[in-house]
Amino acid sequence: MLKKLLIGVCIISAGIASAQSYCESAMQAARELSGAVKTGDMLWTIEKMYPPLKKQLINHIPGGIPALKQKIQQASAEMKKRGFKVDAYELKAPTGEYLVKNKTEALVIIPTRMVMTVKRPDNVPVQQEINGCLIMVKDIKDDSPWSIIDGTKYNVNALRSLFYDLPANISLPKSSSKILSGN
Repeated sequence: MLKKLLIGVCIISAGIASAQSYCESAMQAARELSGAVKTGDMLWTIEKMYPPLKKQLINHIPGGIPALKQKIQQASAEMKKRGFKVDAYELKAPTGEYLVKNKTEALVIIPTRMVMTVKRPDNVPVQQEINGCLIMVKDIKDDSPWSIIDGTKYNVNALRSLFYDLPANISLPKSSSKILSGN
């Protein structure tokens, strides 16, 4: 009886240790993304996009990846022309961690806060704060690198369309946007 209890404690402890390592490595991958966000490297963010979403995106763009890259470069040039810059990009402590797709993928929810400045057409800079989240996903059976879903644009129902076995109690941080100056 005692032996079974100890085995159970060891299994639970191993699961907790494993879960902690998912949060830590997801945060590390998210920090890499934050560097790309701060420098405006949108191509990097597409490269790290959750593969099923990237496939959907590419399927909707005639010309595939080359056309997508060209569109991103054009958007980046337009943003730069309009004075777009990221003033701050913060990652907060993970709020959720789940094993999904029959426990073959780890999913970690990381709240974010971004402050950005862009010039209006009349050349007045406007500073905006956007609160959202990153949804970090890793295929644990293949030990693939973390991929990213911009959770700012998702609600739980949309997330369920990608991950059929999300727990019933999952919640995403509320997305919000507000003008800080220049309005």
